Amino acid sequence: MHVDWNSLLSNAQPVFDADQQLAHFGNPQAEAGALLGDGGIAPLPDTAIIQVTGDDAPAFLQAQLSQAVEDMPSGSTRLAGYCNPKGRLYGVLQVIRMDGGYLLLTERTLVDLLLKRLRMFVLRSRVELHDVSDGWAVFGLRGERAQEALTELTGSRADEDGLVHRAGDLLTVQIPRGEGRSLVLAPADEAARVWGNLSRSLAVCGPWAWRLLAIRSGDPVVTSETAEQFVPQQINLELVDGVNFRKGCYPGQEVVARMHYLGKPSRRMYRLLGPGGDSAPAPGSRVTTGDGKHAGDVVIAATGPDGVELLAALRTEHHGRQDLGVDALKLGFAEIPYTLEGEAAPAE
Repeated sequence: MHVDWNSLLSNAQPVFDADQQLAHFGNPQAEAGALLGDGGIAPLPDTAIIQVTGDDAPAFLQAQLSQAVEDMPSGSTRLAGYCNPKGRLYGVLQVIRMDGGYLLLTERTLVDLLLKRLRMFVLRSRVELHDVSDGWAVFGLRGERAQEALTELTGSRADEDGLVHRAGDLLTVQIPRGEGRSLVLAPADEAARVWGNLSRSLAVCGPWAWRLLAIRSGDPVVTSETAEQFVPQQINLELVDGVNFRKGCYPGQEVVARMHYLGKPSRRMYRLLGPGGDSAPAPGSRVTTGDGKHAGDVVIAATGPDGVELLAALRTEHHGRQDLGVDALKLGFAEIPYTLEGEAAPAE
């Protein structure tokens, strides 16, 4: 059984973007305000799930990803990157370990690339990889009201970062560093019940609003537009526990380790704000200085209650400049909730 997102969401009057992807439910600014305030639920049809099973699955993923996953207990989650031999990221993955294998959550547009590359290394290993995205509905939740509704649905409250709670076939993932964000993974045959139950008591919000939360949290993201463009440190992946420098080899490990031990990244990911506008720059858009020089590239962007917000991988010497922009959009720097080298920690 597959999730029919159009039918599932039809009563909420979804609005789709030019690429026919779900964007919002009529008022993206109000939806962002709801997620930032009392809380809400956001359907995430662009989230893909790769299932990895087999006796050799732990060792296989250990040798492929930037994060140690072999020692993960069942019912836990960690962030990881998957790099090419030059250390540039194919994608960023939320790794979930459950009894019987792993689930890898990532951008849906990256699935074909990731599966192609991962399968090249299976060889004689007892490992199977499958795209099971269509068999699951993924929802994002945030806020106290959302936790209460989720507790009522599952019968128990699980709000410790990094843990995965199972209630029947329903999975609840407490996002590490998520500042109250949770993911709910519902099998296709449970999707209508879960959506109906939660959407009746919570504000319905679009993926654009959910993306805004990721931007404010400084989450590393790779999209199809930026695949193989960034080394992990350039989007702060190691600063949010997405890289383990003691785990041993994986594709690109020498490049990543050399940058960590012998130098500093020439680029870092910063959060920036721009005024007004109904649209946000696409990932990969060039950030330029006032005199037209290339300062960096957009990682992810969204419109929020106060304008456009984005994360961009910028050359570190441009940090603090007041003349940065993307086309006609003028940008200023904003806080990110973790410390970059040489900077003061954000105020409490």
